[in-house]
Amino acid sequence: MTQVSSTITINAPADAIWQLISDFSAAGHYLVGIVACTVVGDGVGARRTLTNGGDSTAVERLETLDKVARRLSYSLLTDTPFGNCLTTMVVRALGLNQSELVWSASFQPVGIPPSEAVDLLQGALAANCLALKQFVER
Repeated sequence: MTQVSSTITINAPADAIWQLISDFSAAGHYLVGIVACTVVGDGVGARRTLTNGGDSTAVERLETLDKVARRLSYSLLTDTPFGNCLTTMVVRALGLNQSELVWSASFQPVGIPPSEAVDLLQGALAANCLALKQFVER
């Protein structure tokens, strides 16, 4: 499996960030380029469909939701260059009003060179980390 990750410091309490990201339907508010997010089901096993501005969609399934560790993971169900993709988000408190978000993914490159897949997904994770930071800090 190939792994990528992005880490960012956010000026907000860890619990506030966790409340946002643990709401599986809230992704449409902070993910880059997403214009709609619909969720079917509740808790682990819920599926969300993310629609971008070009009307393409991605379907994801919530795999784990650990409130104590502030960790969630979801799998990508849509055919992409990232086969068997499992993405994990972890929030850690750095202080009262400062937190660290680690957003990582493990996957198998499909149909493109591994280095290109790494660059694409690494870039997407970094952009989404920054977008989440900007959304929370507004």
